[in-house]
Amino acid sequence: MPTDAQGYRATTKVLHWLTVLLLAGQLVVGYVLDADDGSGRGRGRGRGGESGRGRGRGGDDDERLLEVALTGDEPLLTVHVALGAGILLVAVLRLLWRRVTELPPWAGCLTEAERRVAHVSERVLYAALVTMPLTGLVLLAGDDDLLPLHVASHVVLYGAVTVHLGLVLRHTVLRRDGLLSRML
Repeated sequence: MPTDAQGYRATTKVLHWLTVLLLAGQLVVGYVLDADDGSGRGRGRGRGGESGRGRGRGGDDDERLLEVALTGDEPLLTVHVALGAGILLVAVLRLLWRRVTELPPWAGCLTEAERRVAHVSERVLYAALVTMPLTGLVLLAGDDDLLPLHVASHVVLYGAVTVHLGLVLRHTVLRRDGLLSRML
C-alpha cells in the first residue's frame, strides 16, 4: 500500500489519537481510584482492618474484584477496566496495522540520532501499552505478584511519553518545521 510521504495514513492517525485519549482517561480514572475519598476505601488502603479492593492477599475482596468490575458495582473500577481493555485492544490493532502497512519516510527534519530516539521510544511505548493493561488484569484477578511490573510499566510509559513529547515539542515549538502535522 502506498503511503503519504508528508505524513501518516488516516488509520494510523486515528489509532494514535485514540490511544492518547484512552490512556489519558485511564490514568485519570486510575488515580481517582487510588485517591482516598475520606472513607478509607481508596484502592490498596483497606477497609478498616480488612484488605483493600482486592489488593490484599486471601481476602474475600480478592475473589470478588473481577465480578465487581464486570457488574458495575464500582463504576470507576468498571470504567478503569474497560479503558484498560480498550488500550490493550488498540495497541494490538496498532501493532497489526504496522505489520500490513508501510510507514512514511522519516521526516527530513529529524537527525539520525533523533530517528534512533524516536524508534526506541516507540518500541518502549508499545511494550508499556501492552504490559500495563495485561498486568492490570492479573491484579484484577487478585494476584499481586505482578504489582511491581504494573507500577514499573507506568514509570516506563511516563519516561517514553516524555521523550516522545519532548522530540515533538522540540520540532514544533523550537524549530517550527511541521513535524507534528504528519500526525494531525
